[in-house]
Amino acid sequence: MSIHFAMIARSRDGLPLAGSTDGSPIEQDLDYQEAYKDLKLLSRKTGNFTFSDRCSYPCGRFSVHLISAVGLTFLVLTDASYPPVLAFSFLNEIMKEFLQEHDHKTAESISRPYVYINFAMFIQKTKSKYNSPRSLMTKLNFSALTQEYELRPPYNISNGELYPEIGTKTSSFRTAASSRRHYVSFDIFGWVATGLNILCAFLHLARGIAVIQDGHIEDYSSDLFQYGLTFMLCCGFFLYQVFLMCFPTTMRKPLACGTLGSICVCQLYLWEYRTNVEILFHVCVGCTATFVIFTRKIQEKLPQYNL
Repeated sequence: MSIHFAMIARSRDGLPLAGSTDGSPIEQDLDYQEAYKDLKLLSRKTGNFTFSDRCSYPCGRFSVHLISAVGLTFLVLTDASYPPVLAFSFLNEIMKEFLQEHDHKTAESISRPYVYINFAMFIQKTKSKYNSPRSLMTKLNFSALTQEYELRPPYNISNGELYPEIGTKTSSFRTAASSRRHYVSFDIFGWVATGLNILCAFLHLARGIAVIQDGHIEDYSSDLFQYGLTFMLCCGFFLYQVFLMCFPTTMRKPLACGTLGSICVCQLYLWEYRTNVEILFHVCVGCTATFVIFTRKIQEKLPQYNL
């Protein structure tokens, strides 16, 4: 359990004035990224809150705690298991030091973010202290902090208050983040696979139309209609592979396997209309697309930068 990020923002619009700058591997964690987004949203909305100047907001595996005073908001992002007593003690220490060094009235005229970037050194130093239990044992009076916390408990912000437009926020942060997934850029192999799939789809479409037209000529032959529809269906499978290569979905790998299997079944059914070379070519294209779907890397979200 530890403190991960702290920030000082202007209450009326959430303009960040100072924040911790150290990078951490946890910044790539999806739950952390969602919690960080909640912290940024809280910093922009505190000016509209009418409840307590001390608030907490649970974010799954993380929690955001904040203190609002003199037009400023002091926020910290911690593990959910981190004691709130220590989180608010940390915020109080940050707030006192910042107000001693800087006139809070000057924040109203600031137009650029992170003007007080030098204050990040003090934030980092204090954060390190509060992430070290041995250091805290000798410097803090836990009983006094607990008593103050019980006398002035923070207001717990609900999902509906932070997200009034949707009522509640999904409890699965990974599900929420999945809607923002995107692939990294195609390499040359991916472009070739996409082009071949589109070519195969076009060939199946053209052949399907031709077979159906032959069925009309031969007094609506049911067999020809079945073969024609199979060609059209296989065209759809190749186009669906293009979709899976371009747009990531949660079940893309099972769907890719199912689509490849359907393409192979269609090729077997169309044996009479295909040469062995044609069947092998279409199956190889389907396998290539499936390989691209399995191996193409996904960028869940652009990396978070504290500054």
